Amino acid sequence: MGGRRNERRSYHSPSRSAAAARTRETVVRAAAGHFAAHGWAGTTMDEVAAAAGVSRKTVEALYGTKAALLERAVDLAIRGDLDAAGMPEREPVQRMEDASDAPRFLRLHAAHLRVVNTRSAGIAWTVEQAAAADVVVARLWQRMNDNRRFAVEWAAGTLLAKPGRRRGLRRRDVETSFWVALDWGTYRTLSQHASVSPARYEAWLNAYYRASFLPS
Repeated sequence: MGGRRNERRSYHSPSRSAAAARTRETVVRAAAGHFAAHGWAGTTMDEVAAAAGVSRKTVEALYGTKAALLERAVDLAIRGDLDAAGMPEREPVQRMEDASDAPRFLRLHAAHLRVVNTRSAGIAWTVEQAAAADVVVARLWQRMNDNRRFAVEWAAGTLLAKPGRRRGLRRRDVETSFWVALDWGTYRTLSQHASVSPARYEAWLNAYYRASFLPS
């Protein structure tokens, strides 16, 4: 008597996968907005769920803890999407590396910082404040600063390899100047206390870069 073998079929629905990806992004965007506006203590999973139009169980099933959700919100704020590709692999960075000279590199860098810092300065403040109270967030803050150090060192090395920069620049001084430019606190101070718009912030960066790195 022949037996009948049951075979488990894998089922993949592109539409279902796309819907799940949209839900993840909606939740993370809602979280990023709440964290930036209300801080760590002022943001709850229930509030994020309500803003995203899903249940708290859905948020917890996707991200588990508030700290894990904050980490994904930081990635979204800095990168602009939830793609796993790091910043060095992305098109704006490639264009900066391919810039023909120092002035063009610096203009591209200023435009890039305007986009990134406009999105991420608020949530970076949340992470910095929460790092003292939560060990997981403290690790996130350390990772963010490690990434920022890499970005400073990359920008300095890239600039110094370009023609058209001021002669006699010392790498240590160049890195110090880029630390000021990349600092989220610089953006927050200018935007919140000096009423500088994103467009004026980019113009300020361009003027700062010309004065710091280009021939007089």
